[in-house]
Amino acid sequence: MPRCTPLLALLLAALTSTTASANVPRTPTSPSQPPSDAAMDASHAEYAQQWDTAIEQSRSGNTLAALIAMERLMDSPLLADFDAERRGRAAQFAGWTAAKQKQPALARRYLQQALQALPGDAHILATLVSLDLNDDQPAAAVEHLTQALARADGPLPIDHHAVSYLQYHLREQPVQRMALLQALFDNGWKSGGIEPTGLWLDLATLQADNGRGDAVRATLARIDTPAELIRLRSDKRFDRYVDRADARFDPVKAAQVHLDALRVSGLLDGDLDARLVDFSSTLLMLDRNEEVLALTADLAEAVAEGQSPSAAKAEWLAWLLNSRIAALRRLERTEEALATAKLAARIGAFGPDGLEHQMNLAFVLNSLGQTQEADAAMATLTDLSGYGQAAQALIRFAAARERGDATTAATARAVIVAQRQGARLFYREMLLEEGDLDGAAAVLIEQLRSPLERSDALASLQDMRVYPSLPGDVRIDAAWRELKQRADVQAEVSRVGRIERYDLVGSATSR
Repeated sequence: MPRCTPLLALLLAALTSTTASANVPRTPTSPSQPPSDAAMDASHAEYAQQWDTAIEQSRSGNTLAALIAMERLMDSPLLADFDAERRGRAAQFAGWTAAKQKQPALARRYLQQALQALPGDAHILATLVSLDLNDDQPAAAVEHLTQALARADGPLPIDHHAVSYLQYHLREQPVQRMALLQALFDNGWKSGGIEPTGLWLDLATLQADNGRGDAVRATLARIDTPAELIRLRSDKRFDRYVDRADARFDPVKAAQVHLDALRVSGLLDGDLDARLVDFSSTLLMLDRNEEVLALTADLAEAVAEGQSPSAAKAEWLAWLLNSRIAALRRLERTEEALATAKLAARIGAFGPDGLEHQMNLAFVLNSLGQTQEADAAMATLTDLSGYGQAAQALIRFAAARERGDATTAATARAVIVAQRQGARLFYREMLLEEGDLDGAAAVLIEQLRSPLERSDALASLQDMRVYPSLPGDVRIDAAWRELKQRADVQAEVSRVGRIERYDLVGSATSR
């Protein structure tokens, strides 16, 4: 869920493995005061060693001391004696360190010096992307990232949150969005170490809608995950590319193949990463809930005992706990599911997705019928995007209606209505909460007609395996099922796609 003030950073693995020293060239001597070769060598060696020390300080987290040293080193005439590669890397590291010290103007000056030494260098451009994002300049970030991807000689270590945010920024600019996704695709980029098949589906959709049908097959060749295959099969835009009789496009078979591939890739080597989360999500689709609990049991116990992961691991641990919540909910262990949602919210706060996990806790409470507690949990969230405001208002709307607070309900409703263009999902859910099936049908049809929202809408309508509704969802889930059967909704589905039966469990467990 996009946020309004994301402070996103790129993972600069290439940068942090670079040093500025070694094999420093000697400078031409000055005619007026010619120093000896030995003195020059000593001076250059000392200067290079000072760079090594400053870089190591920055790597170890002491960026204040590192920047103080680097400012002096950047002002030294000896910098000109470095060859272009070492001069550029030194300036790049100084720029990155200045950015960490929240000195964006100085960071940009150093990074521009780095580009002067190494024009078009992919890793310097990638460092600029990080600075652009922290300065809330998404247009500049898109430009620098697209350039960096085109010039890189291998996959760039770009954080997937940065990519998600830029995708959201470009949601109303399909040509630019397609260009960015194509650059990521051509670069061979992976998200947290796994193939980002959801993004490639977005790319294929943009290609089909914007005159690039010739490129769709190559894009689809890298889509082999069950959820994305269901979306491809449901959307008539892809009928000419998808052989429905081919096992390669069978989501159930693909789910098992995907599990096997994750195992082979080293899933069970003990690393807590995106592969483990992907593995747990696929198990959930196959309804293998006990296996999800076994996979996450030790981690959940450690968190419950008060252990906290590193920031790098918190993101993946929180999403693993999210899979555990779903498994517990299906097995009717609802008290444990709620306790796990609270753990996920606590651990998620250490990572970049804390807001999503806090919202998830509120929605779990709401589904369990604890509407007022859900409202209290959601009320603590601030600085939300329009989409987040609509989610918050939906919980508040339901809680106000439950306690008969017409004034608060009307205020919450007004927020949702104001955000309806960017948050049709929550607008539709509010109408279902009110029992307005005509209004909800109109919104769902709008979603089916929207090139941007059609894929999500069709996915939500597929005939998947379900579990009984939780107490707080019984009425709204029944309204959803009635909505799906309406003639006007069915007619629009038939025009743009189709509904099929799958022996898999979808994310909307009780619908």
